[in-house]
Amino acid sequence: MLAKTRNRLTVIALGWVFVALSEAAAYTVLALCIVQSRGPGMVIAMSLIALMITVLVQRSGYLTGAKLAGDLFERLGEALAETRLSWFTERNRSLVTGVASRVIPSMMSVPAHTLQTFIVAPLVPLLLVGGIAFTVRPSAALWVGTGLLVALGAQYVAQRSLARADRGRAACDEAVAMSAAELLEHRELLRAMAGPERASERLHAAQHDQRELLRRVNRASALATGAASVATVVPLAAAMLTLVWGPDSSPAEALALVLLTMRAAAPLETLVTAGLSLRDLKTSLGQFREVTHAPVLAEPEQPRTPASAELGIAVQSHRGVLGPLEATIGAGERVVISGPTGSGKSTLLGLLLRFEDPDEGSVTLGGVPLTDLRYSELATRIAYVAQDPVIFSTSLADNIRLGDPLASDEDVLRVARLAALEGVLGRDPQGIHQRVGHRGSTLSGGEKQRVAIARAMLKGAPVMVLDEATSALDAVTEQRVVNALSKHPETTMLIVAHGDVQVWRPTRGITLEFGREIAETPNSLTNGGSASLGASRVQH
Repeated sequence: MLAKTRNRLTVIALGWVFVALSEAAAYTVLALCIVQSRGPGMVIAMSLIALMITVLVQRSGYLTGAKLAGDLFERLGEALAETRLSWFTERNRSLVTGVASRVIPSMMSVPAHTLQTFIVAPLVPLLLVGGIAFTVRPSAALWVGTGLLVALGAQYVAQRSLARADRGRAACDEAVAMSAAELLEHRELLRAMAGPERASERLHAAQHDQRELLRRVNRASALATGAASVATVVPLAAAMLTLVWGPDSSPAEALALVLLTMRAAAPLETLVTAGLSLRDLKTSLGQFREVTHAPVLAEPEQPRTPASAELGIAVQSHRGVLGPLEATIGAGERVVISGPTGSGKSTLLGLLLRFEDPDEGSVTLGGVPLTDLRYSELATRIAYVAQDPVIFSTSLADNIRLGDPLASDEDVLRVARLAALEGVLGRDPQGIHQRVGHRGSTLSGGEKQRVAIARAMLKGAPVMVLDEATSALDAVTEQRVVNALSKHPETTMLIVAHGDVQVWRPTRGITLEFGREIAETPNSLTNGGSASLGASRVQH
């Protein structure tokens, strides 16, 4: 994909080179016709050719920009699908949002505008210096070329000053984006605990820093613009000097010289803020690269297929907070994982789901290490229900159908009823096709959990992981949902729960505690006891 993108940009870049050549040729022909008193036929023909090439390249640039954005979004999606979940900190989530909403859309203008600025603007003056040498005389070209070099030197100094003033803008913008995302995501808590005014304090502080930096940039930009404007006069002044001090020139030659010099100096004005554009582009590319090169879980070169739903845990240590921990969970077992807050229950589930790989040790499914499974293979074999499930802003059926995109409406309706969602189905005539609002805003916490359970039921995976999946349900509804899940005794279940775990009728219990000692009693919960697996400094 990236090779195709580079090829497209290379073609457009060559197109802009042809635009510069055709434009310089048109002006050179115009000057030649003035000097030699020729008719306008050749000038009109060259102008039309230059116009057609410009329109063609510009249109192609717009199309290439759209394809470029599509390629970048595709690459972003591929990267996010493989990125370690532990990478998605608050800062990195904000970074991803910025890349998707600002960086990639801004890349659409690169082929049609940015390449034009950095190719046509410097190339046309250089070509027109050659045109002056050809139509007027080489000495005049030398004078004008020297003036252009002086102007470009002034531009360089101005750009350096502008770059110094602009330093830190990316960090400032990132701070504003993070503060805005924080306010949006936690608005209820911030308004309830801090009040409307204090809730936005961090956002206002970040915006204040951003405004101060932009003031400095604007001052530097004004100085750079002034210096550049003055510098663009230098080539014309050099042309005037060569007319005064150089060999005598005819009025036609003088007119041709002034015309070509003014056109050669004109593009320099477009380079006034080119440094900022280049810096923005460099920052954007850096952010895109950071997101698309985030740490990933490696896929095996020779993937294997598990023979059963038996889970094996042999973790010596993980991030210095989990382990040693060993257990074997047979296919069809129903295991409750318990322990105090911070004992490592969610950390353990994350390893079982391969959100991360253990630092030392391994987790196996059907005797095969999870690292030897393709991630897509693992995803088909494990269903996951979180305490606070993700609900998308679409229909009830679409949310449940995530478990099986090919499921029929009848299958979706069946699992919805098994998950005790009749109340939701009955309050809207559209039934499973009703909209659930932004992130499921029309659903209660318990209803969201039941939607996630229905989603897991529809998936029909041989292993089901339930992390406080029924914590928001009343006892009667919880029992009904558990009974529905129990109709599949071949499914291996790992259940994290703080309430009455007997409702799950577990075959075993694993209790995570502080300390390093390991003691396990099979079938403990059915006999009224509990198994104990030590976890050193384990975190939830």
